[in-house]
Amino acid sequence: MKDKETSSIKATSQTARPYPSTPRPTSQTPKTGPRFFPPNTLPQDEESMEEQYSFLPDPPSSPSSPPDTPTPIHREICVTEPQNDLSVFQEFKVVQSNETPADNAVPSDLNSSIHAPAEANRSILSQNGVNHRTVLPQFTPTPIGGFPHIHMAHSAQIFDHLDNKVLLAWFQVEHPKFLVRVFDHSAKDIAEKTAIIAERIRASIATIADYVHQETPPIRVSPPQPQGGRGSKEFPIGFLVHKVPEETRNLIVNQRIWSSPDITFEALPFNCSQPPALLFCLSGFTTSDTDLVRKAVADVWSHEDHRHEIDDIFSQCGFQDDELVYKATRDLIKSIRVELLDFKITGGLSVPRFNIFATSPTNDAKTWTTLRGFLHLLEYPTGLEGCGTATALLPCQLCHSLAHPRGLCPFPLVPQWNGPKINNRSTTSSARQSGRSRGGRPGRNT
Repeated sequence: MKDKETSSIKATSQTARPYPSTPRPTSQTPKTGPRFFPPNTLPQDEESMEEQYSFLPDPPSSPSSPPDTPTPIHREICVTEPQNDLSVFQEFKVVQSNETPADNAVPSDLNSSIHAPAEANRSILSQNGVNHRTVLPQFTPTPIGGFPHIHMAHSAQIFDHLDNKVLLAWFQVEHPKFLVRVFDHSAKDIAEKTAIIAERIRASIATIADYVHQETPPIRVSPPQPQGGRGSKEFPIGFLVHKVPEETRNLIVNQRIWSSPDITFEALPFNCSQPPALLFCLSGFTTSDTDLVRKAVADVWSHEDHRHEIDDIFSQCGFQDDELVYKATRDLIKSIRVELLDFKITGGLSVPRFNIFATSPTNDAKTWTTLRGFLHLLEYPTGLEGCGTATALLPCQLCHSLAHPRGLCPFPLVPQWNGPKINNRSTTSSARQSGRSRGGRPGRNT
């Protein structure tokens, strides 16, 4: 009977809409991963059926540097004038004054002065919440250009291995709510230290909320529970945060990364986002030239046989016109991006690998999974620089991204980073690395 419990909650709930109130249980066997998500699991605009086939724009250029923020004085909030470029975020800072009120201060005036920063913050966030970032002394400030992106295997990965009853309860929780993924903690760590991690998350979010509201109702953090109980081989890693004010939720999700000496986490909206841009990683090239690798990938995808196969995949996801199918394939090829990973092997020799990214022209999860599987099997030859083939993605033990191993994680390089460092490993990992490096030989990027 256990197999007949609510096991397809992820698929049925996300098919209906991104924020379902009560998913309906089905009788299918519990399964996880992108291949089991049916079409249309991702949210789509309901205003027009034509928008169902809209295409994503070209990847945006890197955002310009934010304008200098005037130095704030005590008890005031300084906000820069909005720029025409919406990608440039504004900053506001709250500085607590150490001055004590005058002895003859009227109680009402004192009360107003205490709550003035919270009222100003609420006003700013309610009007321009997505265009602002906060600077709190406990947390690493957002760097110019934003924090590095964390790439997942599929858009609903944070729900993988979560007990179906727990998932149902999470969907029934009213908004505002969001999800949290903690840095430098494996799924097994989370299972063993659930209460401690949950309390650290709650304390950090309460600190952020106090800067906005001063007096915030108790915030709730619900830990994950694995499908099959403690004896499971796979464990979920996401926490649910709820009973949080909407302004605070918007602020936390917008900044995304919150790093303090106590805990570092990524905040995610409670829905399925766009399909991941990371397709696969290529090895086998003898060059570090990303332009040459990009051309090799584009040439293979543009080959007549491969292009027809890509057209067929897109035609099965609901495109009603052949011209839309052809345009989807053209947009896919045009959106190719390549990222160099400078891998080192024993002896310090460089063996470059390349992450291949592309923007999905559809939000259909099944179509994107099929397409990625097809492209993953192809070979990518060059005339003089070898032939690239897809290799396994190595998840980062620090930030959980699939785009790099821990040794190449970009987060510790962020200015004023308060979170875990590359060499902060568990006892087991440290011992294994120590054994590798005996005799003065450098270890691999792990």
